[in-house]
Amino acid sequence: MLWIKILLVEDNPADADLLAELLEVSGDIQWELVSVEFLHAAIAHLCKQPFDVVLLDLSLPDSRGLETLTRLREVAPDTAMVVMTGLDDQGIALEAVRLGAQDYIVKGQITTQLLVRTIRYAIERSQTFQMLRESERRFRAIFDSSFQLTKLLTPQGVVLEINQTTLDFAGIQSRDIVGRPIWEIPIWTLSLNVREQLQEAVAKAGRGQFFRSEIDLLGKNGKIVTVDFSVKPVRNETGQVLLLIAEARDISDRKRAEAEILKALEREKELSELRAKFVTMVSHEFRTPLTTIQFSAGLLQDYSSQWSMEKKITHFVRIQLAIKRMTELLEDILVIGKIEANTLQFQPVSLNLELFCRQLIEEQQLNDSNQHPIALILEGDNTDAQMDEKLLRQMLGNLLSNALKYSPTGTSVDLHLKCQNRDVVFQITDRGIGIPQADQERILETFYRATNVGTISGTGLGLAIVKRAVELHSGNLDIHSQEGTGTTFTITLPLICNSSE
Repeated sequence: MLWIKILLVEDNPADADLLAELLEVSGDIQWELVSVEFLHAAIAHLCKQPFDVVLLDLSLPDSRGLETLTRLREVAPDTAMVVMTGLDDQGIALEAVRLGAQDYIVKGQITTQLLVRTIRYAIERSQTFQMLRESERRFRAIFDSSFQLTKLLTPQGVVLEINQTTLDFAGIQSRDIVGRPIWEIPIWTLSLNVREQLQEAVAKAGRGQFFRSEIDLLGKNGKIVTVDFSVKPVRNETGQVLLLIAEARDISDRKRAEAEILKALEREKELSELRAKFVTMVSHEFRTPLTTIQFSAGLLQDYSSQWSMEKKITHFVRIQLAIKRMTELLEDILVIGKIEANTLQFQPVSLNLELFCRQLIEEQQLNDSNQHPIALILEGDNTDAQMDEKLLRQMLGNLLSNALKYSPTGTSVDLHLKCQNRDVVFQITDRGIGIPQADQERILETFYRATNVGTISGTGLGLAIVKRAVELHSGNLDIHSQEGTGTTFTITLPLICNSSE
């Protein structure tokens, strides 16, 4: 037999006795009835023990109106409550139901059958609401704990629910977006194209199609995030789309990793091409001096006893020049290797730039056999500086060597040295073949040579070394060239260079 525990809150003894009598005559239910006249007494009982249902008169000596119900529900939110009211208070009773009461009965119309049915209905409805609330709590716990950005939408894209992960990601409150189209969430306003993609996704899902794509979102700190976004339709038994589940998973780390892999692969491809170019260049550039050494050494071995001292010296000089060319080439290769490995060291020392430039010009003219006059043009009094002597020699030496190599015999080369304030400007000008406009963007790349060099030998390393040497000095390099007219390289460096980059 069913056992029901009732708390009757009624200050009218006659009404309380009537209700007790009606319950006594009901046949198949056992009742335990506790009757109180005051709200505070009802609260005390509810705090001590559970009840299945509360029969509540809203007008009590210590409380009146809907506040009576509100205070009891605060104490026992899961207990079924039936409001008892007079004929003229049905509007208040309906409002009480809206506020959480399970039902109401009108005094003067109560019968045993009505009372039992109302109590049973109230208990069942309360239990159903408890189950729904528990289901809601479980849903919300799972919904909010998901690491994915999840929204429940109408088939038209209006937000019904939005999980906490999305709210935290977007830096918004639920009230700011629920009831509005999903494309109005700030994270989707990155561009018009993104919003159009989102509207297209909702339209497809509303027609029952699954949508998935990678889309860029805007996080609350203005950070662009790439997500794996999908919209899945949910159908009823007849196939009608009831709602949409929109999910977005942050794949920014994966995309960055993919980009790094692609970058590494591209770098590996570049290194592979660099190695191939290096092998080709070395075999080509070493062949000529080695041939010279081998030829002159062979002639000296076979015919030196018959030659004059002057002829012997000529071949010795050829051998020395070939060895010097190979040494310079090896030095360039070593520097390029350090540049590629990012291990090229920068070690500034005190230098007198005028003396340094005069010595460099003397060396270049000796190697050039004085086929091109080199003019040193000085401007400024103070030529003392702090620079890396080795790198400066590589820098200016390569530019002067190129100026001589690519200029017709007899044409002059100028080295303009200008010291001003805290900077020094080196300007090397030749009247040579110049650099074609199409080559000027790539001329500083390793192994790249201009398309008009013809049979003039070279490695394509010199200008790449110049570029890095200028960077290590925290300077600037400017190239002005016209094919067939000549080239001017302008290098601006600080007079005092620090040892750190």
